[in-house]
This record gives sequence, structure tokens and C-alpha cells, in this order.
Amino acid sequence: MRMRQLEAFRATIMKGTVSAAAKSLKITQPTVSRLLADLEHSLQLNLLQRRKGQVVPTAEGMAFYRKLDNVFDAFSQLRDAAKDISRDNEKSLYIISLPALSISIVPEIIKEFSIIHPEVSITLDTSPVREYFSRIMDDSLDIAFGNHMGDQPNIEQLSLATVEYVCALPPKHRLAKKEVITPDDLEGECLITLTQGENLLFQKHEDCFKEINHIKKFNTLYSGNAYAMILQGLGVAILEPFSAPLWKAVGVEIRPFKPKLEYTYSAYYQEKKKQNRIIKEMLNIAKNKFKEYET
Repeated sequence: MRMRQLEAFRATIMKGTVSAAAKSLKITQPTVSRLLADLEHSLQLNLLQRRKGQVVPTAEGMAFYRKLDNVFDAFSQLRDAAKDISRDNEKSLYIISLPALSISIVPEIIKEFSIIHPEVSITLDTSPVREYFSRIMDDSLDIAFGNHMGDQPNIEQLSLATVEYVCALPPKHRLAKKEVITPDDLEGECLITLTQGENLLFQKHEDCFKEINHIKKFNTLYSGNAYAMILQGLGVAILEPFSAPLWKAVGVEIRPFKPKLEYTYSAYYQEKKKQNRIIKEMLNIAKNKFKEYET
């Protein structure tokens, strides 16, 4: 009994004729007939009856057919396992992340991973918010790091951390004397706001700022841009904490903001890749790194 014989038998039952089975398997009709005959001979069972051009399974044939699903499920699992093993052997990872993460926490994750796996080559690509959520579906992608979103078909989502955004102030700003910044402190200030776009990522910001009498003069899609404008004294902003240490080192004042503006970050990968060993190892490192910023 050979796998090709089982494929021919299964296709014949499903398609109803030997010719249709041959077409679906992309082989000739005589080849399918020979495979079926060989299968019946090897099993010593009469599996099929021919009636007016149709192929009808016998009682033994139908009982045998019902058992085939288990065989093909196992075969499919073996094929997927082989793909994963092959993927592991390729020793490469393709990662995308939102810009703020690409210049802060993701390189830290890659560094720790590379110490353990120096043989793995890694491509890190930065994706703008507008493209990020559609790129998660790309077959070539291994891991994506970004804001939490709703469930997506065939995509696994690993929640990494819920973090508090911080208040970023220009060097020597009057509010730098305070240990914690509140909405009342921002009255009359020029606020640098983050563009919502179609994803409404910063709705909590919008709700908070509605209660503040502020100057809205500058708007940007990226927190890196906002930090750079703050360094130039153009305004203040409530921004992600991951790149805050980089900007604090060059003079931007960082303070906690109360009440908390919290956002959740997640990692995304395709469901079919969840058994990939090196992907799982990087995700474990990522979870530990993000937990350092956990609220």
C-alpha cells in the first residue's frame, strides 16, 4: 500500500469518476486505474464498483475511505512540520515594527536574541501605521511588533505589555520642576498631537485633550518626530515610553502623566508558524523586554 494509491482512491471517491480523479491529480486515467487495482490487490479487498461510467464504493471501500481522513491529516501535519524544520534550517527572520519600536526596544530584543543565535540573519523593516496592519498578512513576514488590534484570520496575537505613556517636555521647561504632570498643568501649553489616521490608535489622547484648553499647532504621525520637535522647544506631548531614554539623554525632560494614558502592544505572527522554534524563542525574549515597561 503506497501513498499515491491512497491519493488515487480518495480522489476517485471525491470526484466520482476515474477521469475526474486523474485530472485532479494531474496524471493519466490509465495510471489512476492501475493505482486503484494495485491498492485493491495489496489490501485483498474489493473497494470499488463500476456502474455506467460512475465509480461507486463498496461497503468495504466506504469503511476504508472513512479512515483515510486520519491518514491525510497526519500527512498534512508531517508536511507542515517539514516546512517548519526547513524554515528553521534557513536561519533567517524577517521582522517589521512601528517606527518608535524600531529605534528602541526591538533592537534590544534582536541583540539579546543574536547573542544566543549568532547564526541567524535578521531583517528589520519599519512600517508606517497606515501599512502596518495590512502587512501583518504577508506570507514572508515572521514577526510584527506594534499596537494591539482586534483578532485577524490566521494570525496569532501575543500580548506583550500594557504601558503608560509619558509627558515629554522641552529642556528647562517650566513644568520640569514637577514630578508628575496632570491635564491641568497643560492648560495654555502648545501640545504636539499624534495623528489618528484610520486606526484611531490615540483615541485616549483625544478624549483627554478635549478637557484641556491648549494650543494645537503641531501634529505628526510618529512619536520620533514629536520628540525631535519637543527638543527644539516647539511644544509638549504625551508619548510612548520606549524611546524616551534616547531623547532624555539629549535633553528632553520626561515625566509621568496622570491620569494614566495606557496602550497595549502585541507581537503578531502567522498561525502556521507558531511551532517555529526560532520564532518562539524571539517572542519569549520580546515578552520579557516589554514587561520592563509594563504598567
